[in-house]
Amino acid sequence: MQIYIIILLLIYVVMAASSLSYIQYRDYQILGVTLSRQHAVHPEVKKIVNTFKKACYLVLLFSTVCSFLLLIPFIRPYADFTMFFMMALNLFANWFVINLCQKSLMNIKEQNKWIYPKKSIATVDLNVSRAKGKSAISPVWVWLFFILSFIPMVFLLINSDMRIFYPLIFSFIGPFCQVSLVFLYYQMVNQPSRILDDKTVTNLLFAQQHERINSITATLSSLSMLLFWILFSFSMLYMENSIMVIAPVVFLITAVLIIEHWHQKKMRKLEENITGSLSDGEEDVQERESTWKCGCYYNPDDHRIFVPKRAGSMGWTINIGRPVGKALYLGTIVLVLVVIIFAVYGGIKDYEIEIDDQEIIVDAAMYDISFKKEDIDSISLTEQLPNGIRTNGYGGANKSFGHFMLDEYGNCMLYIYSNVNQYIVVQLKGNDPGYVILNCKTEGETEELYKIFNSWISE
Repeated sequence: MQIYIIILLLIYVVMAASSLSYIQYRDYQILGVTLSRQHAVHPEVKKIVNTFKKACYLVLLFSTVCSFLLLIPFIRPYADFTMFFMMALNLFANWFVINLCQKSLMNIKEQNKWIYPKKSIATVDLNVSRAKGKSAISPVWVWLFFILSFIPMVFLLINSDMRIFYPLIFSFIGPFCQVSLVFLYYQMVNQPSRILDDKTVTNLLFAQQHERINSITATLSSLSMLLFWILFSFSMLYMENSIMVIAPVVFLITAVLIIEHWHQKKMRKLEENITGSLSDGEEDVQERESTWKCGCYYNPDDHRIFVPKRAGSMGWTINIGRPVGKALYLGTIVLVLVVIIFAVYGGIKDYEIEIDDQEIIVDAAMYDISFKKEDIDSISLTEQLPNGIRTNGYGGANKSFGHFMLDEYGNCMLYIYSNVNQYIVVQLKGNDPGYVILNCKTEGETEELYKIFNSWISE
């Protein structure tokens, strides 16, 4: 249960940090609302920003307190459903706060008649475009990190006995994430910079620094992912305490937040230095319609399918304004819903064990199994199971079922309640699976079922 709480806390911190990064004044916008520098420091605007900060911290505090409800005994049987519900509630609360403050800023603009010109023609400085890519950190680093991400895979190929604890197919996750960060690097380096005035020298200086900061951010993100992957793989192979697996996740989230804070700070400083040095002192503020709808990027005129997030170093998102983007977004939602439904259904549905004259049938969500008398080699009762991993199944706070790989037993099918330290071990003839391990909701019920199994096998 502690792991569930830690996961929730990590999610809450990331959501809060992401929301708070949205109020940083960048590219003449706060919370997606266009404002000049003079209007951005207006007392009414600052009041809304401070209110937004307090609301974000309040949502974080409230969500954190609610996460400890998982420790209440009568909620524990529904821990999986409760965790998903709390995540959805936190997401909605953050969205509601952002949406409410956006509307407040728009009302202030309207009341004060802060009107900015709309510009439909894009200005491009060709001298800046020709210099693209010359100020960035070399891409050699992100490609090197990609190659190093294969270390766990090579280790598993050399040490085949370790694949019992860490399936080889899982080792592809690291390189996949790393190649995604290579893609992020090129996205951020090629990200267009704003044209500040009619002086090429100013625009070129801004573009060079902008490119440099983005490339450093992408490179550091790639390095953080590599270190996370190595630490995570090590913890999976050598640390028996499952809570220690959370440590690499904490490291990755902390690193990403630090990198994002650095990125935002450097970009703000760059914009202040460059715009503050303009000779005429005027601001080229242009009214732009927000391309972010309900937290998603929506721009039918942008032909890109994947675009950087509002917080650039946090990765990229899908442009749902394009048909392909809509399909990908819908597919992602369906996949998430399937996972949630399976998790909730698996957490609520109890195992059902049926015994007839010839076979025993164990009914569990998507992982049913049946075996006959002649398939059984032995039946025993134990109070402790060896360590192992889940290879294909469900592992919740209160129960686990499906395919597992356990030390000493090998390939097993488990149907166990986590808070009961009594297990019926049915050894089968063969190894696919070699064992079926199950129990009931109480130790007394488990012992009674064990007696029934013995009577049935002796008939």
